[in-house]
Amino acid sequence: MTVENCPARCHPSHEDNNRPHRPRLTSSRKTHQVSGGHHKSRRRSLQQDYTLVPDSCDDPTILNNPDPFYNHGDNNNQSHILDLNQLKNCDIKSALIPLSAYPKSLIQWPVDGSTKTKRISEVKKQVKLLGNFIKMTVGGGHHAEAVSDDKTPTNPPPFSPHVDMSRIPVHTLAHAAHEDSIAKWNDIESSVKAGKMKEAKQMVRESDWSLGSPTRENLWKEMCRYHSREKDFGEMYYWDTVKQIYGTTDLSECSSQMPTFIDANHKISHALSPRGVSVCERIISIIAFNYPAITYAPALYALTALLLHYMDEVDVYYSMAALVDGAQNKFLTQTKIANEAKWRAAMILGRKHIRPAFSTLSKFGVPQEQIEETYQNWMWWIMASLPLTHMVRVIDCFLFEGSKVLLRVALAIFNLFVKALTHDSSMVASLPSKGLLETLTQFCQNIQVPPQKLLKTAFGIRGFSKNEISKVELQTEMFLKSQRMVGGGGGGGPGNPPEMHRSVSLEGLPTSESQLDVQMMSHTLAIKELLILWSWLPMRMTMYQPTLVYTTEEHGCSLTTFFQRVEKFEPTLLCIRTVDDYVFGAYCSAAWKQRHHKDEFGNWQTYFGTGETFLFSLRPKVAKYQWVGITRQQDNAELSSVEHSAELFMHADNNMITIGGGNGQGIMLDHELRYGKTENCLTFDNPPLVPSGDFEVKVIEVYNLVTIE
Repeated sequence: MTVENCPARCHPSHEDNNRPHRPRLTSSRKTHQVSGGHHKSRRRSLQQDYTLVPDSCDDPTILNNPDPFYNHGDNNNQSHILDLNQLKNCDIKSALIPLSAYPKSLIQWPVDGSTKTKRISEVKKQVKLLGNFIKMTVGGGHHAEAVSDDKTPTNPPPFSPHVDMSRIPVHTLAHAAHEDSIAKWNDIESSVKAGKMKEAKQMVRESDWSLGSPTRENLWKEMCRYHSREKDFGEMYYWDTVKQIYGTTDLSECSSQMPTFIDANHKISHALSPRGVSVCERIISIIAFNYPAITYAPALYALTALLLHYMDEVDVYYSMAALVDGAQNKFLTQTKIANEAKWRAAMILGRKHIRPAFSTLSKFGVPQEQIEETYQNWMWWIMASLPLTHMVRVIDCFLFEGSKVLLRVALAIFNLFVKALTHDSSMVASLPSKGLLETLTQFCQNIQVPPQKLLKTAFGIRGFSKNEISKVELQTEMFLKSQRMVGGGGGGGPGNPPEMHRSVSLEGLPTSESQLDVQMMSHTLAIKELLILWSWLPMRMTMYQPTLVYTTEEHGCSLTTFFQRVEKFEPTLLCIRTVDDYVFGAYCSAAWKQRHHKDEFGNWQTYFGTGETFLFSLRPKVAKYQWVGITRQQDNAELSSVEHSAELFMHADNNMITIGGGNGQGIMLDHELRYGKTENCLTFDNPPLVPSGDFEVKVIEVYNLVTIE
């Protein structure tokens, strides 16, 4: 609709109708006395009396019916500002934005009594802030125009083209004028490299980056890169995988079917455009393809969608891969049992650290079943119900510190909610009809606490350590597993977890539970390395599952303890991590107690084991060194034997253990299990597994392979 086509009553009441339709200043005062001694009072009166309002020819109902997106209670006589993007199409009603929707800093002016320099500085800040705000508003108009033309829109920084700017509240877009002084990623990275992790954490926690802060353009990408082993987020591998799966990279032809590990009831896309949602689902399908061990990761969809607000598709994939592949499941639960252990641990920790909140709910008559139901959905308090302004600040800390941040924030939300409940009788009255979960969800959606105060509350919970979280989660998971293994019952009441079905090993892979065990307890193996190692095992051994039976982290550095805990098991996996972060080890085909056995001639065995024994290296180089007898037979089937010096598989006495011999020792560990040596040996024809040959042990782990019914 053009201006020429507007009804006559919509034209300004001027003689010349060609003059532009512009809002005018109206004043309740007819005159102002201006004198040298009263300039301050004149400025105050101007601020109080003048507001920007529509012309008198506009429909008067518009004043009392603003855009519902910006409805803030009483709409009567509410001041408005015209949005020129809407005005150019003569959409007057949509163009009106309530003044209350704008940040307070936009209508703040230099305070009385300030110096001229301070006043000028403050005005400059306000002008800069207003300029940033206008860019954001114009960006939203460009997005709508691009979507209508079926093109990828160009959004203002820091937002990616996948965001629908019209879905982001306008008053959250502008960033504070003082934000140039807030820490950047380079500052945080410098502290990390200097070994000042505590200082780096404080920077992330205290840097109040706004939703539209320019810092966000690279912040999350760099945080994820910090955790990733792949420091170069190259595009070639990702697009090759997309072509392999879909046959094309054209998004319109890539119909993504969501993997079963996604919770269909919580596909949270936040402010993504329809095209952005398609990109999000394509990324998730590639993750499912490359990480088949994931069986249940409900938060993965919402987190992928959030990252897409500030990154392109390839960077989001590599960032999510870094989080999925993180050591000891630091970021995302990937099995149903781990997910249940997490929410039960959150409730257990809540009862300890915010005990009064639970006591208050009991006084209000909230049943235990409702509390459990609410905690089952604890992740969605943050990922689905919090405003985007709060959510991104929580994710800032989460991407740097891990999932413990989410637990802290969840307890802070629960505690703040119960405190609000005690001061609001209407909320208490609605509990019986709405239930605890719905009431808490509404509290999160309308939270009155600013993001920084929420984080301060979360990190202010005392005695809530990372070690305590890990311990409670591990104990809870072990309890759930024990319940399942004994057929552990239905019900699902307090202290009685519902029955869960065992997952089985498919195609010779460790079960998801076994992978989780390794991920939670191992200081040497990541899931990817476990799967590589599994592919090297003798076929019959892949039907069994790994169980950690010895680790120097828990059982101490002693060869005597090593034998006590390990010698009865056959076979075992010996994994070594050095202080220089080399990871290597051996598959030991015989039990270590065979060091006490005698051979057919009655002599004590110096070496024992079979040709299935092999050495391996996992970090930085991935390699398997099998017995030379197998290698030679593969090269020449007529060779059926090797010299005795190439059959020295395993050796142990009270002073050391050795795997591999003959002109050198493949792996040798001393009696304290603190130092060792690795050399080329005839049995495995391996190079030294660390360049220098000698190494200092950081941790040793031994896994038994067992049958789990």
